[in-house]
Amino acid sequence: MPSDRQLLQSCLTPDRLRRLEAVLAARVANVTVVLENLHKDYNISAIMRSCEAFGIQEVNVVPQPGEGRIFRSVTQGCHGWLTVHRHRDVASCFRTLRGRGFRILAGVLGEGAVPLAEMEFPGRVALVFSNELNGAGGEVTDKVDGSFIIPLAGFSQSLNVSVAAGIALNRILEWKGQRAGEIERIPAGEAAKILEKWVRRSVKRSDAVLKELRSRR
Repeated sequence: MPSDRQLLQSCLTPDRLRRLEAVLAARVANVTVVLENLHKDYNISAIMRSCEAFGIQEVNVVPQPGEGRIFRSVTQGCHGWLTVHRHRDVASCFRTLRGRGFRILAGVLGEGAVPLAEMEFPGRVALVFSNELNGAGGEVTDKVDGSFIIPLAGFSQSLNVSVAAGIALNRILEWKGQRAGEIERIPAGEAAKILEKWVRRSVKRSDAVLKELRSRR
């Protein structure tokens, strides 16, 4: 008996299915982002959009003030293609990521921070972006494995957090892309689950369509 995904795939054009499969095949599994205590929903949405555009599948969110809405006008719906993990606090988030082999780096000002262009990013890496006004607190800076800065040459001494995230993601993927074996793709089993989610998302009223397709068999 065909699976739900197979039934729904019959509703997609071959070009659409190939597009879903191609995007999924290009996803990066060994880079993720942590959004910690961001209070502007706009920034959360903009960073998610950048993650999706760069091929990052997973985003980790630690509770922040406000409603935490996803602004569709900013994400253009791209958050629906991402895997979003919500954590109760920084400690549990970092513990989970380290348990999966991630090294955690934060974009913060301060002693010991290394210019982004001078850093290396081997293995699994999580990039932390924190509160827009106050930056990362001690709960983050005391627990990360390293920190980076983006040097600026103008009068402005800071960047919008979503802009900084885009620059950092571009740099880390450029570094990994120049080295054989540094980009890890999503394992087959996990990729199959993501593809099923994407196929469902691509078929309008997928539950009703599935019910109708099953009734014909």
